[in-house]
Amino acid sequence: MNERIEKLVMTELEDGASRSDLGLDRPGSWKRIARLLRIGRTLDSVGAVTREEPTPVVINEDGKIVCILDGAILEPTPEELVRQQYIATLIDEYGYNKNVIRREVPIYHGRSEARDAAGNPIRADLVVYLDRAAAATKDQGRIKFVVECKKPDEESGYAQLVSYIFNTNAPGGVWTNGDDTTIYRVDRTNSSLVKATELPRAGEDWGSVDRRAKADLVRPRDIRRLFRVCNNKLFGRGMENSDYDLTMDMVRILLAKIQDESEPGAYPNFYVTPAEYESAEGVAAAAKRVRDLFERFAEQYRSVFPEGEKIEVPDAAIVEVVAVLQPWTLVAAYDDAEDWDLMGAAYEQYTHSNLKRQRGQFFTNRLIVNLMVQMTAPQIGERILDPAGGSGGFVTAAFRYLRHLVIDETTEGSARRERMLSNVKESVFLSEISPRLVKLAKTAMLLNGDGHAGMTRGNSLGPYDELDDWLKARCNRHQPDVILTNPPFAGQNSDSRISDPRILVSFDSARRFTVEGDDITVTSDVLQSQAPEILFFERAIDWLKPGGRLAIVLPKGFLDTTQLYPSRDLLFREARLDAVITLHKSSFQPDTGVRTCILLLTKYKDGEDRNAEYDIFMAASQKIGQDSEGVPIFKTGDDGTQTGDLDHDLDEIEADFFAQRQGRLEPSQFRYSVKRSELENRLNINPQYYSPHLNESIARVARFDDKEGWSLSTLGQLEPGVRVFKGPRLKTENVIVAAPESGQEVVGYYTPSAMLQDKRDSAKLVNLSKANAKQLRDFNTVTVHEGDILLTRSGTIGRLAYVTSVMDGQIVSDDMIRVRIPSEEARAYVVAFLLSDNAADQIMRNEYGSIQQHLEPGHVKDLIIPVPDDWAQVSSIVERGREFIRVKEESDLAIEGVRSDGFDAAVEANEATAGG
Repeated sequence: MNERIEKLVMTELEDGASRSDLGLDRPGSWKRIARLLRIGRTLDSVGAVTREEPTPVVINEDGKIVCILDGAILEPTPEELVRQQYIATLIDEYGYNKNVIRREVPIYHGRSEARDAAGNPIRADLVVYLDRAAAATKDQGRIKFVVECKKPDEESGYAQLVSYIFNTNAPGGVWTNGDDTTIYRVDRTNSSLVKATELPRAGEDWGSVDRRAKADLVRPRDIRRLFRVCNNKLFGRGMENSDYDLTMDMVRILLAKIQDESEPGAYPNFYVTPAEYESAEGVAAAAKRVRDLFERFAEQYRSVFPEGEKIEVPDAAIVEVVAVLQPWTLVAAYDDAEDWDLMGAAYEQYTHSNLKRQRGQFFTNRLIVNLMVQMTAPQIGERILDPAGGSGGFVTAAFRYLRHLVIDETTEGSARRERMLSNVKESVFLSEISPRLVKLAKTAMLLNGDGHAGMTRGNSLGPYDELDDWLKARCNRHQPDVILTNPPFAGQNSDSRISDPRILVSFDSARRFTVEGDDITVTSDVLQSQAPEILFFERAIDWLKPGGRLAIVLPKGFLDTTQLYPSRDLLFREARLDAVITLHKSSFQPDTGVRTCILLLTKYKDGEDRNAEYDIFMAASQKIGQDSEGVPIFKTGDDGTQTGDLDHDLDEIEADFFAQRQGRLEPSQFRYSVKRSELENRLNINPQYYSPHLNESIARVARFDDKEGWSLSTLGQLEPGVRVFKGPRLKTENVIVAAPESGQEVVGYYTPSAMLQDKRDSAKLVNLSKANAKQLRDFNTVTVHEGDILLTRSGTIGRLAYVTSVMDGQIVSDDMIRVRIPSEEARAYVVAFLLSDNAADQIMRNEYGSIQQHLEPGHVKDLIIPVPDDWAQVSSIVERGREFIRVKEESDLAIEGVRSDGFDAAVEANEATAGG
């Protein structure tokens, strides 16, 4: 059999393709080709080809596109990118060889080249010919179809296709803009184009397929493209502002497709024939079949899909999606892990992008999900739970991880593999309060290869006995081996806090507490509300099996704030902290700016020594593969060209985590370990606080204490009279004026940004005569004076501004910390110190905050600064500080002079002279 099939691909090999190009050197390749032959994708003169890897669109080192067809170097326009992507689709999805495809083909009318209304020659974007000989000669009489890629909308694309097709004998064409695609066939009787259900594959003729057998359905190579097209069939048909929940209807249609493929029978019910597609009655019949399929699926899961739930969009919209999906199978062999991974990832990308658009919901970055799964390393037979499951990102990732373990450990086709894969399906569990998200999670599991029974609806913060029966029977309290979760955060939204007293009473973290030194006393008084992430943290530890592992995403403020000291105390009473990872600030942007971290811990077993010493792995992620707008950032290759790999450091963090567990970790600036006994300041577990780099910087300063003629001081105690403060939050609405008027006492009100600018023209004006007594007291507190040193305390913290005589008496917001030092010599020395890397390192060690980084006056007061017994020892440093102050004074005076007696004054003088 293999020899007979191999003969059929010799033409491809003769054309220069290798056995590896065709996938013939890979396990199971002949089986795949035999299946392709059975469904009609023959490898003969029509130029069909099968490839194991998707055809890439290549960008060279100059940023130009390298044409897939002929290697030509093309400008990287959006239209050219669409064309190249569709060439890849024709090759990968429809089986066409590039030797039957041509781009920029002249279209002739008789013997003359056809021209448009402006007299320009007509060029078809892509032409697919009946065979390679026709393509070689561009035989206009042997065109199979033409493709229009450059017209942005379907209407203009249709008009262009008409000009192509009716000047040739082409029986059909395609319009695509990359996200949407419409297929047309020729109706010669009416001299028009009509929409068609399917584009013929290589080896098929137009209209030769009416209803494909299930055995003839193939796996799509680019499932993301299919979902994008389906999405546009719904959202692009004027329904985006309707009352339909389009994302959920897409999910229901996908479930109908899965139900159809799972039912017995040689032929599908998820289909629409060309004849049905062209009549209202046919469309209604096809849509009814799909609605019935969904109803049969929903009937099996009434707890999630209640009686009466149905596909809401009109019949025509359903049929549009059916036409896109019907040639393909969404269900693969259960042990085909790579296929399932691609399908599941595409579905997650689709639902997440659309839910963000429709509902403002957002989801855990998949790089972070994968890191957490890999660091907890679930094992076959363990139960995995997400108690705040959302749409199922963690459980699907864990499911894929376990499936790969099974496949790696077992033999293809063995009963042991089938049994283990079946067990894996029942080892992942999710609890989610939103029925909508549970539906998405069930679909995600089905598109990842099943396991959907463990996706349950329930309130994970409520009593355990009120959980879903399936969950209570299989993954109840003290049963999960692994918990993976990213609970909802309250952030700055008080409405998101949990205030139900029936829930709060069950949690220690919802009770008032007192702290004396490092001793915590939890009272019986229940708080009025608590952040949900803190309650989920306590519940996850309680739910976990002794010896089990928890990986959880939390706000970065959990690591070091006094407010959450009781929760950290709970952590160390109940579990061993294995790892703390602070995540890059763009990890969840643009959806939220909350700064986050990952905690990985192991719950103590009964009788285990909870005072034993151990190492805690700490890391700070510096890149996450995207910017603050969510735009991907890719790695750059050695040749300077952009690769397809996201630029992130989570793989290195994972590798160092396991190296630390094996005693092989080489500490670096951002990855190191800390002894449990070394934790300070009320169980501060912020990795930044223990950074070897930052601590070494501080240690270098500390060595001055042992040096003759030197001592150490905190900045706040450098000399008598030093003041470090920020002032009150100001209320200015009633005193801001657009411009000063006669008799008004007006001063400038400056933000940190304005203070750091030379021009400083963005200041507001405050009319002090309008201020009440309290405002006057507050304004007096935040009024700055010559010699004040100002430090930014939020955002990019620690940036320094110096108050010169020009700015004396102005008001600066409380977002800058004031450092006021009486002695001119000490002030110059402190300026030089605060501009040093050492001061920056100390400041960075103390920054905190979940939304953005913050600095408090106490942190600045406690900065350690070496002080000489004789200031002459640091005369050069003092002089450098004085030089900085002198230059700032001169700069401000020069700018003030230019503004008061510069160009604007010259213009006014000129106008006055001209007027005279």
